Amino acid sequence: MKSSYKSTNTVLMALFSLAFIISSPVHAGTWVSGQNSGIYGIRNYKVYLPAELPNEKKPALVVMLHGCEQSAEDFAKGSRITNWADKEKFIVLLPEQNIAYNPFKCWNWVLPANNTRAGEPKVIVEMVDEVLKNYNADSTRVYAAGMSAGASMASILGNCFPEKFRALGSHDGSQYLATYTGLDFAEVVLNGASVPATVAARAGYNCSIYSGIDRPSKMPIIIFHGMNSPLMSPVHAFQIENEFMAFNDLLDDGSKNNSVIKSKNVIDVPDSETYGYNLYTTTNQNDEVIIERYMINTLGHNWSGGVAGLLYNDPKGPDATGLIINFFKRFGL
Repeated sequence: MKSSYKSTNTVLMALFSLAFIISSPVHAGTWVSGQNSGIYGIRNYKVYLPAELPNEKKPALVVMLHGCEQSAEDFAKGSRITNWADKEKFIVLLPEQNIAYNPFKCWNWVLPANNTRAGEPKVIVEMVDEVLKNYNADSTRVYAAGMSAGASMASILGNCFPEKFRALGSHDGSQYLATYTGLDFAEVVLNGASVPATVAARAGYNCSIYSGIDRPSKMPIIIFHGMNSPLMSPVHAFQIENEFMAFNDLLDDGSKNNSVIKSKNVIDVPDSETYGYNLYTTTNQNDEVIIERYMINTLGHNWSGGVAGLLYNDPKGPDATGLIINFFKRFGL
């Protein structure tokens, strides 16, 4: 009888210890709220700090830009970015659009003023600088990815602030400078950018030409697009790829001379536990894959591999967040 009591007591103590470990804040990350206020308005942001960040080096920073009708919290939940932050020990910044500036909470990527080093891109960069300073993050390892309007804003950030970002991720977004005026917004969304990709790339290169910054020699990007997206035609993914090919060509030596691209390849991945997709890769002269483009069969306007039941998320995959993080890791994350 005593032996049975002792055994039961041991089990209960073990379960209590396990529950304590699981619930202990030491093993959970921390959410911090912030706000940017300036000449371009007021916008809030969320910062996720994984537990037990390493002391031997500064952590990287991943900026995640939500789509229309989403909040920073929605995007974090759907993409499961905090799980990856906990695993890889990077900080996450989630800027949030103010409904006062767009009734659907979209980032205003179509406005000419926001295809510059001013406006909303400047607001996001100011948030980046605040987080880098407040949490002693590594300014040489900053990455940006987004969904839909957030992906379009990520393209703008990479073109106009190339000194700030190491690599980019775009899911159902558009190229930099998709429209000159924004007046053809509906046509652009449904049928693709009205500005040629090579023209947009030159404008993107010129966006920072007088800023006195030291541009990088490349701007890698990973691109996803649902082939059944009722919004943001799949043609946008081709245009993003073409714009970044031309932009990387200019970053390389300032000239449009095809000095960067070594080869392009495509593989067809059939349906399995995930949707099937075509993967297009672009390799530079150093044998680095600097552009990956996933054209995902059957997927609508949803984050691939997102959390079921959340708006603009499809759980079937492939896992866009995991693929983005692995892509960023190849460039220093």
